[in-house]
Amino acid sequence: MRTVQAFLALIPAVAQLAPSGALAAEKWFLLARHGECFSVRSLERKFPDIGLVAEPEAFVKFARAKGLKVTSNAIPVQAGSAVEVLVPERDLSLVFVTAEGCSKVEAK
Repeated sequence: MRTVQAFLALIPAVAQLAPSGALAAEKWFLLARHGECFSVRSLERKFPDIGLVAEPEAFVKFARAKGLKVTSNAIPVQAGSAVEVLVPERDLSLVFVTAEGCSKVEAK
């Protein structure tokens, strides 16, 4: 988690996040340690039944429906949107970002 926070500290925190309804309309990715991004579909390795989940709010609802404790927090970033999602029981610390938060999009 500190690695993610350290990376996000490099991005000036001056922009306001869009309202949650607007967040769902954007394309979301999972942020990796070095700024590269992966498709949300890469979560299929941990959750084979993830289906069409493609954004943070849907993932939170999905995980809670499975009985998992989940916390999510919007992270202020300069461009785009970012949401940290923690699922302690699965040892997951995820950061969902829109394309503006990615230094490189990987095909995984």
